[in-house]
Amino acid sequence: MKLRLLFVAILFIHFNSYCPPPTPPISHGSNNTVGASDTQTAPIGTSTILLIGLSAGYTAIKLYQKKKSTLEDDTPSEE
Repeated sequence: MKLRLLFVAILFIHFNSYCPPPTPPISHGSNNTVGASDTQTAPIGTSTILLIGLSAGYTAIKLYQKKKSTLEDDTPSEE
């Protein structure tokens, strides 16, 4: 079954590679991208702060869980 699936996948890739590329879009008289301006930028600063905050929170939780489990392991058991 795996051999048949591999054979079908190879055939699909082989036949798909012979398809011609799509035609380029028709130019509408200018080379400007629709809706783009020089004043629009990506919010990289906000995303970076969010990513650092989430990773710091995740690290703090993992450290707390590890500390809690080591404290539970160190307590003497009453038998």
